[in-house]
Amino acid sequence: MRKLIVAVAIPVLLTLSGCINIPDRHSVMSQRGNINAVHTVNGCDPDRLVEHRASTSEQAAKLDAGGFSLLVWNVLKGTRSDGTSDFLRFCSEKDLLIIQEAYLTEEFRSMLQKKHYNWDMSIAFEYRNIKAGVLTASKIEPSFVCTFQKKEPLIRIPKTILITMYPLSGGDQFLLVANLHLINYTMSVSQFSAQVRQMERILSKHPGPLIVNGDFNTWSDKRMAVIDASAGHLNLKAVTFKDNNRSLVLGHNVDHIYYRGLEPLEAISTAVTTSDHNPLQIKFRLPAR
Repeated sequence: MRKLIVAVAIPVLLTLSGCINIPDRHSVMSQRGNINAVHTVNGCDPDRLVEHRASTSEQAAKLDAGGFSLLVWNVLKGTRSDGTSDFLRFCSEKDLLIIQEAYLTEEFRSMLQKKHYNWDMSIAFEYRNIKAGVLTASKIEPSFVCTFQKKEPLIRIPKTILITMYPLSGGDQFLLVANLHLINYTMSVSQFSAQVRQMERILSKHPGPLIVNGDFNTWSDKRMAVIDASAGHLNLKAVTFKDNNRSLVLGHNVDHIYYRGLEPLEAISTAVTTSDHNPLQIKFRLPAR
């Protein structure tokens, strides 16, 4: 309980002091090569998914349907020592990076650029003029990006979901990826459930391959039941880890990878000291028709 009080009190005090600035509108910062831009996003319109699938050029670079790799990690804003070396080690050769609590320092941006990633960040807040939020990076450009947020009921700092879409090689299929950081500090599951239902309404419009992953904050049986129900509605399967080193909160795993229309080839969870969450690595491929 003492840790919970401290975890709630610190961001509240920082917000009241003006150290943390919360944007009035949902915004996404994007990097494509050397071009950087910030876009205001008014939620996610599910109908836009259909439009973007239809309009994507046949010449666009595509994810390899025969095998592509992901890193899923809440990096704790890169605040612990040796975080940079761990990040570079785990992101090496990954096609997609699914990052929560990304802290957009010049060092972090430089690492992404050196590895030739395109990236999109849903901005949750700014701390000392440095943007923070969930970030999805990819070796190819996404054909669709949208985001939505829900403020923590107690600390009033937004938790965000970032949705990106990528064309897959060898056909006309698209992969939809949801990068989740779900709300945490609540006495009931009502607000948590509302955020999940909002995500469901968008993802249900996509008929193809789907990955839903990130920091779900599923630290109770009731929260896990909400996710299980949502996975059932979306026909998702949970990735299992032979050596399960995923981080535990109150005895529950909080980081997950769910998928549909794909075949997982290998899944690894690695214990680290550079974050309070352990990174997840996985490789998927599109099943042979």
